[in-house]
Amino acid sequence: MNVLVVGANGQLGSACCRALAERGHTVRGSVRALERAVDLTGVELRVADLARAPDLDDLLSGIDVVVLTANTAVPRAGDDVERFVEGEHRLIDAAARHGVRRIVLPSIPETDVDSAVPIVSERRQLEERVLETVPGSVVLRLPPFMEVWLALVGSAVPLRGEPHATIGRPSPFLRTFRRLTGTLVERRGLMLVPGPTRHRQAFIAVADAAAACVKAVERDDVAGQVLDVAGPQVLTWDDVARTYSDVLGRPVRAVSAPTAVFAALSAVLRRVAEVPSRTMALNRFVGSSESAWHEPGGGLVDVEEMTTVEAFLRRKAALPSTPSTVV
Repeated sequence: MNVLVVGANGQLGSACCRALAERGHTVRGSVRALERAVDLTGVELRVADLARAPDLDDLLSGIDVVVLTANTAVPRAGDDVERFVEGEHRLIDAAARHGVRRIVLPSIPETDVDSAVPIVSERRQLEERVLETVPGSVVLRLPPFMEVWLALVGSAVPLRGEPHATIGRPSPFLRTFRRLTGTLVERRGLMLVPGPTRHRQAFIAVADAAAACVKAVERDDVAGQVLDVAGPQVLTWDDVARTYSDVLGRPVRAVSAPTAVFAALSAVLRRVAEVPSRTMALNRFVGSSESAWHEPGGGLVDVEEMTTVEAFLRRKAALPSTPSTVV
């Protein structure tokens, strides 16, 4: 099958490219800059920035399925988010014209604050557009990624060996934020959690999310569906702190940061600083929600093959301590 991965140099997109190629699919990957496309051997790379009106006819020529992983969750400095979102919708319309039979859209769990968080409200609109325009499409609602959220709470361990790390992008705000908080867990035994520490999440590893995307590409029985894809276990943030403690061999405790603080900061920053505003909004989203789903893998991935938080952290802790940084 000919599969286009949009956002091939992102953390999930690159994992999808590798997993699809391993399954024997012909993979085309769109990237905004070729120098960022590392470790994508065997993928046909095309330069295409959705915010800058790329040649969609060329990009979609001969494609059977699109995996749309590109998103505005963590924009780079200078990104035009509004034009990017418009570009996503143009891509969907073009896919329908080209006879693409399915778009696989990784998305975000539903919450009570959907309308207040830009990335979430944008994703909901995209879900509707995908399912209406290309009816055989599949939406996968994914819980927090281990590689992202176990790092954002104050640890560099999850970033080890991650050349495509989402929070390693060249954003001045993110780099400042990471300088201040990036090793709180290792240095001080503190895990700074958005919202209540008792909140439960079905954390998922990026490789398992990519495996779910591959199954959604291949399986006709899930066409037209919206699926919740849980990780292998449901943990509170306090559980995660205890796991960090076991792995690092030092006491670690979770400290709650109120969601109201993130909401206020997001609102204040919205007009002057897009990246910080969206980062604060994402923290509000995670702090206000739970993904306590009880079907690991969403019927797509075998739970026995999925990575637990403990296994993930132990594997990362065994790697060299200098994380990779996305260029």
